[in-house]
Amino acid sequence: MADDFEKTDRNLKVTLDLDNHLTWGELIRFVNLAQSAGNVSPDQPVGIEYDPNESLPLINGLFVYLDAESMSQGS
Repeated sequence: MADDFEKTDRNLKVTLDLDNHLTWGELIRFVNLAQSAGNVSPDQPVGIEYDPNESLPLINGLFVYLDAESMSQGS
């Protein structure tokens, strides 16, 4: 998440689970949602969720906070 992004009550957290059933379409939709909110840039790191029950870091999914008010109508 960008250091200058301010989390507010209006924000939505969208998480993309990384599992054996992930499709390219789901990945593309996740990226499109992030871009449509206008708060991510190509050089910004992707938010990563780790499994809290594992002793070694195991990635569960990716996340992005979106401002619902700035999202395009078709999202």
